[in-house]
Amino acid sequence: MPYFVFKYQDNKFRSVDHIETFETYKEARALLKDLRKEKSPNDPNAYKVVFAEDMLEAEMLILEKRDAPILREWEK
Repeated sequence: MPYFVFKYQDNKFRSVDHIETFETYKEARALLKDLRKEKSPNDPNAYKVVFAEDMLEAEMLILEKRDAPILREWEK
């Protein structure tokens, strides 16, 4: 399964722009690090990597609303 690199925007409406697709995580991670360092040093969540079967599944996963993690007593 391929790795998809997206530019993620969470404004009034969530949107994603596909940047590139890779067969290995190492290549996807390298591009992600470069993009975050050059284009969004103050917002590390602007670029994301998703592992999925195809482009449609990757977009659905990245746009999925997730609940905030529950903090345990020792994590506070």
